[in-house]
Amino acid sequence: MDDAVTLSVPELVEATYVVVTSHPPVDVQAAARDAARRLPEPLRVGALRMLAGPLLSVTRSAVVDAPALPVPFLEVFGASAAQLRDLAAATHVVVCQAVFRPGWPPAHEWHARGVAAGLAQLTGGTLVDMFTPQILGPAAAVGSLPDADGRIVLVRWVLVPQSPGARGLWMTTKGLERFGLPELQVLDVPPALATAWTRVMSGVAAALVREWARALRGEPSFVELPCRLVVTAADVARAYGHEDGTDRRAEVRLRLDPPDRFDGQAFLTVVPPAAYGRSGGEFLASVSAALLGDPATAVRRAPRDARMDAAIAAARAALPQARARFLGGTIAAPSHLIVKHGLAGHATQREYVWSTVTGWPDPSRIAGVSMSDAETDPAVRAGTPTTVDAATVVDWGVWVDGRGIIEGGWTNKLLS
Repeated sequence: MDDAVTLSVPELVEATYVVVTSHPPVDVQAAARDAARRLPEPLRVGALRMLAGPLLSVTRSAVVDAPALPVPFLEVFGASAAQLRDLAAATHVVVCQAVFRPGWPPAHEWHARGVAAGLAQLTGGTLVDMFTPQILGPAAAVGSLPDADGRIVLVRWVLVPQSPGARGLWMTTKGLERFGLPELQVLDVPPALATAWTRVMSGVAAALVREWARALRGEPSFVELPCRLVVTAADVARAYGHEDGTDRRAEVRLRLDPPDRFDGQAFLTVVPPAAYGRSGGEFLASVSAALLGDPATAVRRAPRDARMDAAIAAARAALPQARARFLGGTIAAPSHLIVKHGLAGHATQREYVWSTVTGWPDPSRIAGVSMSDAETDPAVRAGTPTTVDAATVVDWGVWVDGRGIIEGGWTNKLLS
């Protein structure tokens, strides 16, 4: 069907948690049962049942006999130097592995994580979620488990990593496979929308998990999900464990992209609705504004006096060096090169906007993405691709999402 995405349903999904310790329990099965008994209901009964059958296994081995841990990926997902030293010094591993049917509830994840967290507390060990892979504090792991009504904070199970691309950020989810789903991705996200789209992707994931759980009733081998997915502000809020009473909503389209190699990964790619006639960046900006509200922006005006002229001159004098650093890769994510440039208009009343630089092969022309809406030019909107005449640049800076301009920004200093 043209208006649906057809997905195969895996027979089973698997969770693996590893406790790395120098004080392993003598009787690992008894210790696992003790850990299960300390879980709140109804997890306690479920974990004990899974331990008694084939669905949840717990094994112990010496580190030298166990597969190597994915240390580089643990670093990527936030492991500290002290945590990595603890891993290297440990003598044993205890592996908690569970399988279950896909969908909701993800009993394999909940029970394996709960038992492994209890074993980490018992042994003073380091708890590793092998799916992410990520080191979890035992208390935080227990805190991520569902409450008495079966509710979880989705962002504790589904992360949204990002990496730089040629025309913006590549953002994915890491965690939907826990439920048997492909991961989500969105391409060419303007860096100025990184924080907003981290939240939006979490909301899309929440809406998708809800649709997936409904479709899996009856345990089919294939399901058809609507490719047009309505995401609400409540979906975003619930993904973070909050409530939202507003009726804000946005529609996105999901496209199934198969893997580009035999051992690759399929993605559900978030794209604009088929009838959307504007740029991809504008679509991303419009969705975040619809769900989260328009970002607080204000047009600031300043006269062209001697101080401003000196600031512009300093910025322009350093512009070739900024280009060289950008081309040399020394300004790299999470940092981004941005330029402030003039739009058409009277020379003394010209509007200036900031664009994130995405390419600069020609010294006189800069490829970028607008960071905001222009007041005087309706064609310039947040997320729109821009081609900037370098002669109109009056300032530049190194910008980090969440921190702002950390270097440069000579003219902005006069406006603060």
